[in-house]
Amino acid sequence: MTQRLETAYLFAYFAGETDEDGEQVRFAVSNDLTFKSWTELNSGLPSLRSTVGERGARDPFLIRDTARDVFVVIATDLRVWPDEDWKRAIEHGSRAIVVWESPDLVHWSESRLATIAPENAGNAWAPKAFWSESSKTWTVIWASALYPDGVRCAFEYQRLLMSTTTDFVTFTPAEMYFDAGHDVIDAMFLSDGDATYRFSANSHEIDGAPSKHVFMERGTSIFDPHFTPLTFDIGKDWIEFGEGPAAGRLLDRDGWFLLIDESNRRGYRLFESTDLASGEWTPIEDAILPANARHGSLLAITAEERDRLLAAPVA
Repeated sequence: MTQRLETAYLFAYFAGETDEDGEQVRFAVSNDLTFKSWTELNSGLPSLRSTVGERGARDPFLIRDTARDVFVVIATDLRVWPDEDWKRAIEHGSRAIVVWESPDLVHWSESRLATIAPENAGNAWAPKAFWSESSKTWTVIWASALYPDGVRCAFEYQRLLMSTTTDFVTFTPAEMYFDAGHDVIDAMFLSDGDATYRFSANSHEIDGAPSKHVFMERGTSIFDPHFTPLTFDIGKDWIEFGEGPAAGRLLDRDGWFLLIDESNRRGYRLFESTDLASGEWTPIEDAILPANARHGSLLAITAEERDRLLAAPVA
């Protein structure tokens, strides 16, 4: 098999809930490998628009499904513009996610819904998918508020649930992935050697109040029931608030990147590490991310894929 040479990043994101077009999927490609220069695709307008469910798409997660030779975007089925009724979104929101597929990152299917959360869930937020080579399946992990007694109340906290799929059409029944007794959302993973590192927006108590930053833990796999805390509040001295972690390997040198969404403030902030086991992350203050980019994901792409994206006509 020919090895894929990845020379750029494709960024999928949404732009917030302050205008009618914000809660749709946008793309940008990196101009180099330094996170300092990006080209917004489709003139900065949404490349993917949800026409199903709540007709909004937040928290897009972009994957390369090599088993089927397609690209997939999954996203939260949620639109809070213009009233920003978060109580409704938590208690009586969508239990589905929005799905798109593409053979080439340019031509995409129509949006469709896939119901993944159980009937007693109030919402299904921030879905992410992780491939298991041993089982040849994708594990989708998302956050839901659960109401087992049927009484809906906005203070119910977010648990992490999971399901598996091979085609993003049929999913196994939802199972509990992690219940911390308080809000945990936005789970993201990095693996290095025998260790797997979990990043999440975990509202554990710190200094007598819920944390508002990204939490890092270490385990042996994404299914390890006993992750060990490693770094409690990444970037706390540099950012006011942090959620929506997006992480991966650096393409131009040894090391790792971590993007944290300083939601409704400065947008995404970049951190780098040369040693995941240390739990130490250095802020890169001269990094420049696409304007208004909110909770999204990055995919490493080839030069050919980047050229194809840049050559695509504006929709």
